[in-house]
Amino acid sequence: MSERPLVVWVTINGERFQVEVEDLNQRPIVAHVDGSRFEVDLDQNDPKDDTGSDSLNSEGASHSIPAGTACDVTAPMPGDIVGIHVKVGQVVKMGDPLCILDAMKMKNTIHAPQSGTIAEVCVVEGQSVEYGVILFRFG
Repeated sequence: MSERPLVVWVTINGERFQVEVEDLNQRPIVAHVDGSRFEVDLDQNDPKDDTGSDSLNSEGASHSIPAGTACDVTAPMPGDIVGIHVKVGQVVKMGDPLCILDAMKMKNTIHAPQSGTIAEVCVVEGQSVEYGVILFRFG
């Protein structure tokens, strides 16, 4: 029996996202945001929270993932890579287009989840990918 992931809300560069967290007891914590896989650590004590608590409430605690944090961008759905807009070493801003994923004759632009440097391009144009396949790595 597999456990359901914990769903929390986080703020990344001032924008709120719903995040699925695999296991809060494992380090680093694996979190999925809009098809991107992040390895993150939660701060034990939020400087704005003077209770010292590290619990998450039903409204969702807000933890920021700083720009430049290493992360993987994964395919949000199965499809074919029909265009790649970045190369290794390229500096991108959050929201910049990384590639075009054609799924069921619909072209989907995959955007950078953060600002940073492309450390690895893991796919090639024309490649078919499944859900969750790593497309890009930020370093």
